Amino acid sequence: MTKQRNKRPTIRDVAREAGVSYGTVSRVLNDHPDVAPDTRLHIQRIMAKMGYQRNLGAQMLTTHQSNIIEFIVMDVYFGLVLPRMAQYINAAGYSTLYSECTEESFADTLNKAAARMVDGILLYAPQLHIADQDLLAMCHGIPIVRRDYVLDSKLTWVGYNQEYATRLVIQHLLDLGHRQIAEITGSLDFINPRLRHDTWLDLLTAQGLEPGPSYIGDYSTVANAIKSGYEGVYAFLQRGEPFTAIMTVNDHVAMGALFALHEHGLRVPDDVSLVSFDDDAIAPYLIPPLTTVPFDFDIQNRLASQFLLEQINDPDYKPHQHVLMPDLVIRQSTRPPK
Repeated sequence: MTKQRNKRPTIRDVAREAGVSYGTVSRVLNDHPDVAPDTRLHIQRIMAKMGYQRNLGAQMLTTHQSNIIEFIVMDVYFGLVLPRMAQYINAAGYSTLYSECTEESFADTLNKAAARMVDGILLYAPQLHIADQDLLAMCHGIPIVRRDYVLDSKLTWVGYNQEYATRLVIQHLLDLGHRQIAEITGSLDFINPRLRHDTWLDLLTAQGLEPGPSYIGDYSTVANAIKSGYEGVYAFLQRGEPFTAIMTVNDHVAMGALFALHEHGLRVPDDVSLVSFDDDAIAPYLIPPLTTVPFDFDIQNRLASQFLLEQINDPDYKPHQHVLMPDLVIRQSTRPPK
């Protein structure tokens, strides 16, 4: 004979034990003000004593709300500051769920989000090119905000102006006197590397300069980013392509490039200037400290979370796009060429 599991206490069990009505317990659970303080405290003590826990599944079926926000990340594995992203969601009374997917599994991931009845989706998909109407159809009516810089989308998104950020870098190097500016970037299928690459080409061409050399690596993980920086410098030197400065796609790529230059007896910034993006925590502690464009991802995360919560709570919410404008932090990794 199998042993039966202990039955979970219900609202009616709590009401019976507390000597109050079902409705009074329900009002306590929903923080309704129409309950005397002593009665509220008494019921809360009974619930704690009985080990009562709200049946969230039943609540979802009744309210059609889960109080869950799903953060979906596609094709990158940065371990993106999720705890800091979650703090803004949690402070508003929601729980967070994290999912990783590829473009091939994206539709299935959204189907599962709909099945879980999540209240909203924060999407980070830096290489997703999709028409707004197609994305909305895949979301099954779930409010969505992209944590990306997607100029061709009229949905709500938050992102840093990549063209402006690249102009800051290139103009800084041009002002120092550099004319042979290389780049180590990521896959040009990604939105940000493509925009930076195109801006790099346009700015140098407009100055009558020959762009290059260029190396396309992989920055989808920290390990791959460091390796790409290292291998990019090796590729330039093996091909014998001249350069006095390198623009890297992020600070971890810059770290790999810095090590490769050191191995070849090239000093930064005496022989080669190095500029990057992100202003990661490592940037000021490299030798030399790295000149870089800070992207404050806390601000990006907070705004994306704020806009999603506004969309969930306002039936008349109007989609909008929020462009963030960065600065350039100049440290010791850049100087005029010899």
